[in-house]
Amino acid sequence: RYRLGSHDTWQESELFAYERRWPLGTKERLAYAVLLYTMQRVGDAVRMQRTHVTDGALHLIQDKTGAELAIPLHPELIDAIRAGPSLGLYLIGDRAGRPIKAPALSALILAAARAAGLPRECIAHGLRKAGIRRLAEHGCTTKQIAAMSGHKSLREIERYTAQADQQRLARQAVRKLSQKNKV
Repeated sequence: RYRLGSHDTWQESELFAYERRWPLGTKERLAYAVLLYTMQRVGDAVRMQRTHVTDGALHLIQDKTGAELAIPLHPELIDAIRAGPSLGLYLIGDRAGRPIKAPALSALILAAARAAGLPRECIAHGLRKAGIRRLAEHGCTTKQIAAMSGHKSLREIERYTAQADQQRLARQAVRKLSQKNKV
């Protein structure tokens, strides 16, 4: 067995700071939106092409799992894609529109996050986790989250969403307890 690392999940204040620093129309904002709203791994994000967008969804086959996904486009992602920059076939390309490699995308997000005043823990994979956290906070089931992220294991989803689930479930429990006391 090998030891699995963990990456920090971006918090809402960090997402807001990044968006404030990198407006629509910048490569940094487009890369951020692709990672946050598709909830895909960096290696899959760099392979996404404009031709993969049809019928309001982004269609892809994940490299790691082989999962075939059709991810509905979030309005924020649509805005980011429309705003560009739009060179070549790839959603996130180099200055000439050619594809970039996963380490280049990771470096882009890290440098952009640092320029936005965010801590070193704000890395590309943390955007995937933030998107998943948001789904959990909005009450999505593990199967709904897996349909977006492409995870094969619901156990892995539960690990990603444990804190969001705990907070949401605790609020629900207090509401139920409060209602019972009123009866």
